[in-house]
Amino acid sequence: MARTVEVSLEEVVAAGRVLFGPGFAADQAGWRDALKAAYRRRALETHPDRARATGRPEHELAREFRAVSEAYRVLSALRGPADPGRARRPRPAPAAGPARPARRAPGAGARSEAPPTPRPRPAPSTEARRAAPTAGATAMPQRRLRLAEFLFHAGAIPWTAFVEAVAWQRAQRPPLGRLAVDWGFLRREDVARILELRRAGGRAVPFGEVAVRHGYLTSFQLLALLGRQLRQQRRIGEYFVERGLVTPAALDELRRRMALHNARFAP
Repeated sequence: MARTVEVSLEEVVAAGRVLFGPGFAADQAGWRDALKAAYRRRALETHPDRARATGRPEHELAREFRAVSEAYRVLSALRGPADPGRARRPRPAPAAGPARPARRAPGAGARSEAPPTPRPRPAPSTEARRAAPTAGATAMPQRRLRLAEFLFHAGAIPWTAFVEAVAWQRAQRPPLGRLAVDWGFLRREDVARILELRRAGGRAVPFGEVAVRHGYLTSFQLLALLGRQLRQQRRIGEYFVERGLVTPAALDELRRRMALHNARFAP
């Protein structure tokens, strides 16, 4: 039985404005059909990896990226069943070929010839099948790819899993201020002061940059903290394995194929 999702009209309108813009109205015709396309467009626009290309802070894009994913969750739960008028029509039965002559019962002196038994082909291994491109595969971009990107373009994971995995991985990173306190670079009151300075600046500047600008951290300390933060986040492949989207063996095979793909392009 499908689970009933209850959301307020305000939540629907807020989610719609995230994906479709300020002119969204819940009773507007056509937004359900355009939902997936709007979601993909906004997810690409707010992907944190576009920080350098857009000139926007990575943490700001990451926040918008999560909001886009949540807005899609809200609206996709309200899409309801497909329009009966657009239901897929049953395929017509295949045209009957010429009738085969009835097999004559073998008489006296006639030999009954059994049809040759086809030799069975060896079935591919389970992991090879899971790592092989599926019907959802897209054209592989001609550039170096990260693991989640490669898995999506190879058809191993759906687009929603790709988006959620990126947000999940970034949520695993420990806060930079906490790492700085653990390493003795900052005191807790220093972290609170840096956060105040950051809020006063509109939160457009990353925490570490504010700390360096005001003399709380050196550039070398910030670099060490960022490296530690990156190492402590979980690998994105774990997300897909834990949710049963790929097996560990299939993931290893996909990593091998990704390495072959990336080897064709200069780093």
